[in-house]
Amino acid sequence: MKLANFFIKKKIQDLAKKTARTARFCSLSDADNVLVVFNLNDREEVLICVEKLREFTKNIHLCAYVAKKNKEETVNTSWLYIFEEELDSKGVPTDSMVERFNMLPADILIDLTRKNNYAMQYLLLKHSSPFKVGNNSFLRDMYDLTIPMTDDTDINNYFGHILYYLLTIRSK
Repeated sequence: MKLANFFIKKKIQDLAKKTARTARFCSLSDADNVLVVFNLNDREEVLICVEKLREFTKNIHLCAYVAKKNKEETVNTSWLYIFEEELDSKGVPTDSMVERFNMLPADILIDLTRKNNYAMQYLLLKHSSPFKVGNNSFLRDMYDLTIPMTDDTDINNYFGHILYYLLTIRSK
């Protein structure tokens, strides 16, 4: 998988150069649709975060990255699943995956995936959401709001910081 990481990182860097983003801040109060992206193995923690979001009566869409070992756990039909085994030989999402992902509306896109999930970073770059929130990436300008996260970071605590900033931002 290490060689595939090299290829997809290169593809992400090329895509980032071609994709000029103009940051447009969006507070939670101004958003209608929120897209939350996460690794399926963090599902329990993420669902607690989603319940906090539901208090603000937003349309919430969920997209989970599924490693091969977790495939049998994909039971929620309202979520979009990105299966690791459906990536191409270089670890890049297929055009149909990109199309399905881009169909999810998002005024705010919240990335709760752990670092080095290059397939999801590729999809995030392709999404048209005007405001993206996430952890540090090897790309500097991938997100409009970046909050550091390590593999040991508690997702509920991390999400609490995101929520605080989304409630604090004044976009108008």
